[in-house]
Amino acid sequence: MGFSFAGIRKELDSPELGKLFRRLQADCPYLAPFPDWKAVIAFLHDRERGYRMKDRTLWRLIRYYRQGGPSENLGVVFLTVFEPAILNIYKHGRKRCPFFGDEDLLQEICTLLLRMLRETKIVSDKVAVRIVGQLRNDVRDLLDEKSRDREWLHTDVFDLFGADADAWRSQTPTDESGIGALMDLLGVADARGLLDLLARRRVIDWEGKRIIEATLIGGKNLKEISRPEEYERLKYHRANTLKAIRDYLFAIQKKREG
Repeated sequence: MGFSFAGIRKELDSPELGKLFRRLQADCPYLAPFPDWKAVIAFLHDRERGYRMKDRTLWRLIRYYRQGGPSENLGVVFLTVFEPAILNIYKHGRKRCPFFGDEDLLQEICTLLLRMLRETKIVSDKVAVRIVGQLRNDVRDLLDEKSRDREWLHTDVFDLFGADADAWRSQTPTDESGIGALMDLLGVADARGLLDLLARRRVIDWEGKRIIEATLIGGKNLKEISRPEEYERLKYHRANTLKAIRDYLFAIQKKREG
């Protein structure tokens, strides 16, 4: 695994973080009793020490972090402070979504934590508990989305096509009958879900999704959903959208066969 907390902990001894500690220590009385970041983290991890002092220290560090500039290096400190919670959430997440790459999941959790510390309103009471609770919820939402995506489109997506895969492959990129055959195979509800997923993944744009839904699922003629002056543009847009869908699905199939 390329990502490791051992590597992050080593950064606590870096000159940049040492300089940052001395600067913040001069400004923040809560840091005065400690010789370095490792001592601060040990204090925050100590379950026998006063929670009120921990809240004040952690809350003040978050405020410094949000100032940006050199204070952004505090991200390393926060990852180390919350390492036990991150690993616990990662353990449960791995069980829930085993198809999610281990390193990818761990990095996603760390990214969510740092984004929360930068952007989410955090009060000065029960700071660590609130942060861990919110992080757990954010990771749960992330895994829910990944699971929905997995249901729609994964490396075995062409298994949905069965024996019709070769016929689908032979269609020209802009041939609606090929796309229509795919939609028939999946069913109307599934087709809409597939298009939603492709739009969320930015394989197609939302206007292209609406055009495909209206013509291939809704059964309307392109002239019925367009004004005369925009017919040619929508026709070109539909052709590009069909090609993007086809190319994306074929790319998945090629990766699977490779």
